[in-house]
Amino acid sequence: MIRSLKILLIIALPLIAFLNTLDNTFVYDDVFTITDNYFIREWGNFPALFTDDYFKYSGEVTYRPAVTFSYFIDYSLWHLNPAGFHLTNILLHAVNVVLVYLLVSAVSRSRTTAFLTSTLFALHPILTEAINGISYREDLLATTFFLGSALLFIQSAISNQQSKIRNYLYPLSLFSYLLALCSKEVAITLPLIIFLLDWLRGDRSRIKKNTIKYYIGFIVVSGFYLFLRFVWFHNPVEKQLTYPDNSFLVSLLTMPKIFCSYVKLLFFPMHFNAEYIIAHTKTPFAATFILSIIFLGVIGVITYRFYHHSRRLFFFILWFFVTLAPMMNILPIANIMAERYLYLPSVGFCAILAYIPIGIWRQVYVFIFFENTPHPNPLPQGERELLPILLPFSDDHSTSTPPLMEGMGEGDKSSSSFVSKRFLSISPLFKTVLITCLVLILVIPYSLATIKRNKVWINPFAFWSKTVEDSPNSSRAHNNLGMIYLQKDKTDLAICEFQASIALESDPEYHHNLGMAYQKKGMKEEALQEYYRVLAVNPNSALTHNNMGNILIDKGRFDEGILRFKEAIRIKPNYYDAHYNLGLAYFKKGLLDASIGEFELAIHYEPDHAEAHSCLGTAYANKGQFDKAILEIEEAIRQKPNYPNAYKNLGLIYLNYKKDVQKALYCFNEFLRLYPKNGEAEKIRKTIEELQSPH
Repeated sequence: MIRSLKILLIIALPLIAFLNTLDNTFVYDDVFTITDNYFIREWGNFPALFTDDYFKYSGEVTYRPAVTFSYFIDYSLWHLNPAGFHLTNILLHAVNVVLVYLLVSAVSRSRTTAFLTSTLFALHPILTEAINGISYREDLLATTFFLGSALLFIQSAISNQQSKIRNYLYPLSLFSYLLALCSKEVAITLPLIIFLLDWLRGDRSRIKKNTIKYYIGFIVVSGFYLFLRFVWFHNPVEKQLTYPDNSFLVSLLTMPKIFCSYVKLLFFPMHFNAEYIIAHTKTPFAATFILSIIFLGVIGVITYRFYHHSRRLFFFILWFFVTLAPMMNILPIANIMAERYLYLPSVGFCAILAYIPIGIWRQVYVFIFFENTPHPNPLPQGERELLPILLPFSDDHSTSTPPLMEGMGEGDKSSSSFVSKRFLSISPLFKTVLITCLVLILVIPYSLATIKRNKVWINPFAFWSKTVEDSPNSSRAHNNLGMIYLQKDKTDLAICEFQASIALESDPEYHHNLGMAYQKKGMKEEALQEYYRVLAVNPNSALTHNNMGNILIDKGRFDEGILRFKEAIRIKPNYYDAHYNLGLAYFKKGLLDASIGEFELAIHYEPDHAEAHSCLGTAYANKGQFDKAILEIEEAIRQKPNYPNAYKNLGLIYLNYKKDVQKALYCFNEFLRLYPKNGEAEKIRKTIEELQSPH
C-alpha cells in the first residue's frame, strides 16, 4: 500500500511541476523538427526512417528514428497543437521518474532512497530544458529505454533459472537498448553501466559467465548501431561539426571547466541559460584549467573512498561520470555545454543527493539512540562516526538480497545490522516526519525554480529575449531574436539583431537572415549582396536560392528567377514554397500548364497551402476550367477564412463566368470587410454599386 502511494506521488509530482508547460508554444529547434517538418505529417513517409532519405527530410543531424517516430504519432494526434507535444514530454518524464524509482530500489535495496532519488529527479530545475524543448525529446526517450533495458537486464539476471519469463526478459532488454540508441547516442554507455553492477559485486566468476551469456548481446547491438550510425546512415552534415578552434587539444583543456560548471548547476540550480558561452582554454597553465583539475582530483579522491565504504553510492557516482562522458565533446557536438545533456546523468546525481537526508537522519538517530545502547560488538569512538555511511540501505525493504546485488554490502556487518534493527524499531511516524522535513528543504526550492523556469519557454520571444539578456555575446541568441522581430514585422529591430550576430560570428545563416530583413524592408540590392555571401560559403542553401528568385522576379528578371527556384527544388525536392513561387513565375509568363503543375506539387507537399490552392484556382480559371477553379479557391478560403484575395478572385469568377450575381456580391463584400484599404477596394466598391443599381 505504502509503495503504491509513493509511486502515485512521484507520478503526480512531475505532472504538477510541469503542468504550466502546456501553455507553451513551439520554441528553439521545434521549428525545424515540428512546425516546418513536412516529413512527420504523412505516414507514407514512415519507410524513409530506414533509408538515406531520413536525414534529407527529418531535420535530424544524427540517426534518431525512435524520436522522429514519436513525432509522427504526436502529429497524427495533435497536428500542430503544441499542448499535445508538451503533454507527451511530461508523460515521458513521469514514466522516467517511475523507472528511476524502480532501478534505484533494485540497486540500493531501499525504497526510501529510491523515493528520495525519484522525487529529486522529478523536480530538479536542471531538467526543464529537456522537458520544455519538444525537439529535445531525444533525451527523454533515450532515458526511458535506457532505464527500461537496465531493469529488464536486472530482472533477467535474478529470475529463477526455470522461469519461462526469463527467456523473454533478456531479448526485451536488448531491444530496449537498441531503441535507446536510436533515440540518442548517449545510450552507448549502458553496457558499461551493466558491467559495473557485476564488477562492484566483486564476483569475477559471474563476470566471466556473463561475458558470454549476457554481455555479448549488448556488444552485438552496440556494433550493429555503430554500423548504422557511421557507415550505413552516416550523415555528411556531421562533418561540419568541429572541435572548439578546430583543435582537439583546446577541447580537452576546456571540458574540465565545463564539467565543473555542470556540478555547480546541479548543486546550485540557478542562473540557467539556453546558450552558454564558454571561453575556450588554450593552455594547461590557465587558472581555470588548473582549478578545474584540482576540483576533479578532489572528486576522484572522494569517489575512491566511497568504493570502500558504500559500493552502491560509488555506483551512482560512476553512473554520473559514465553517462556524462559522451557529452564531453570526445566527438564534436553542436553545443559543448547544454542543460539537457544532464538529463540521464542526473539520475546518478539525484541518487547521491538522496543519501544526504538519509545520512543526516541516521546521524540524528545514532546521536539520540545509539550512544546509550548496549552493543554486542562495541566500536571505538572514532569508528562510530562512520556508522551512518556503513549502514545498509535496507531500512524499509526485505532483508533478502537479490543475487545481482550480493557482495555490494557496506562496512561492518554485525555493527550495521545491529544499528539497522534499532533503526527499524523506532517510531515510524517520527522517522517519517523527520525525513519528510529534510526532503522538503530540497524539494520546495527545486519545485519553485522549475515552475519559474518553465515560463521562460512560453513563446519564442520570451525565450530569446531572456537568452540575449543572459548571454549578450551569443551570436545565435541575437540571430534567433532577430527572427522573432522579423515575424512580428519589426524589421528595423530585426536588422539590428542580425547585424549584432554577424559582428560576433560571420555565419552564412546570419547573413541569410539579414538578407531576408533587407528584402522585407524593400532593400533588394542589399538583400542580394547578403544572399551572394551565403552562397559563396554554402551553395546548397535551398532557402537562399528561393529568396533570391523572388527578388529577381520582382526586378523583372524572370528567367534568372526561374533558374533560382529550380535550383532550390533540385536541392530540396519537397520544398513546397519553391514550387509555389516557380508556379507564380510561370503564371506571370503566361505558361499556364507549367504553373498548374508547380501549384499542384506545392499542394502535394503541403496540402494546407492556402495560397497555392488559390493560385491554382486562378490558373484553372484562366484556362476556362471554372468548376475546378471554384473548388480550389473555396478550399483556400476553407483553410484560410480571412483570405481577401481569394474572395476577390472567386467573386470575379462568379460574376464574369458563372453569372451568379448574388455569390459575386457576397465575395466582394467579404473582400472589402477584410481588406478595406486595398488599392483595388475602390474598384470593387464601384462594381458592387453597379450590380446593386436598378439600372
